Amino acid sequence: MFKLLLVIFFLFTGCDDNTEDQEPPLANDSYSIFVSLQGSDKVAIVGSDLEIKDIISIDLMDMDMMGMEAPHDIAVDDMHGYWFTTAMMGGDVGMYSIETNELISSFNIGLMPALMALDEENMKIYISRGKPDGGSTNIIYELSYDGDVLVEVEQWDVGFNYAHGINFNKDNGHVYVTSKTADFIAKIDPSQPQSYQINPKLVSMNASINPDNYTIDLNRLVPIQIATKYPYMFIACSAGSVGSLSGQIQMWNIEEMTLVETYEFDTYSHPWHIEVSSIEDEIFVTLSGSDINDPETASGVACIKYSISNDPIMQKSWKTTSSNYGKMHGITVQSDCDGNYYVYSTGRTDGNIYKFDASTGEQIGVSNNLADIADQATGGIDSYYPNCDCCN
Repeated sequence: MFKLLLVIFFLFTGCDDNTEDQEPPLANDSYSIFVSLQGSDKVAIVGSDLEIKDIISIDLMDMDMMGMEAPHDIAVDDMHGYWFTTAMMGGDVGMYSIETNELISSFNIGLMPALMALDEENMKIYISRGKPDGGSTNIIYELSYDGDVLVEVEQWDVGFNYAHGINFNKDNGHVYVTSKTADFIAKIDPSQPQSYQINPKLVSMNASINPDNYTIDLNRLVPIQIATKYPYMFIACSAGSVGSLSGQIQMWNIEEMTLVETYEFDTYSHPWHIEVSSIEDEIFVTLSGSDINDPETASGVACIKYSISNDPIMQKSWKTTSSNYGKMHGITVQSDCDGNYYVYSTGRTDGNIYKFDASTGEQIGVSNNLADIADQATGGIDSYYPNCDCCN
């Protein structure tokens, strides 16, 4: 329905050569940032100016159950006009309307649903689990949301514990998963039958040490999250907890499943969530940090450029850290019809959203108005801006 309304709107407004004095097809108040407020069982929706547009209470549990929902991750389907959140403590995934922010459907996968990856074209959502003490964490849930209802399609057994980081690549239709405690990657082809250690295909991130024993948790790299841009996958590895292994971004070929290049941060910088640019060859990553007084290990956000011509290279474009940032967590990147390009990140321990210029790393905004509402716990974040390519 949302997509149909957009088409009708564009047909009536038309596209002509006299666009100098016209507004973009949709006004900037359609630009929305969604962020989970874990400590208060809410999701905040803010505009590009970081002012609150709406606060949505997350209430997915049965009426006879009491307790915290703790919404964690956020995923937005721009194509069909939905947004999703995982309620880690409640065990549910919630599907909401972009137009009305009303709950459309929910599905319970048990305690600790964590991160999500969307296949918008086929209207599928893939969900990982949270901490191992919340139950089995080797399963990735595949749900369909076609027909405005969440329905289970498959449970993918990746064969290793704490399957957490997750990404769907739209170019080859595969799902990629990492273990937070065992340093393994799984490659899932949802179009093919599930087959033990074939689909999903398993690859060790420590091949020289532990090539194929998926029952051993070799917890060196601590991979947190994945972003893909065909034919590459970028994995944010927190590391820092074992020896002097540096926090890092690993770049992998997603067809050959081979490591291409690594960019290293300080040992205790703790890279966390990651996004890849759809415009440039660059990656944006949050740094959870450890020492607020040391610029190298303070919390912040960094941009890493990569080149694949001849010899692959990854190099820092910018890094912005501050003692004022509260352990940066979620991240999203958004461009609009005016050519603006921004990075938004959440401070896990200060309840804020921060806005950065994607080209320079300059901080240009902060949502101090969320600190009290969030009870000092902002988490997952994603953004929505309707398609504005009609006249371009």
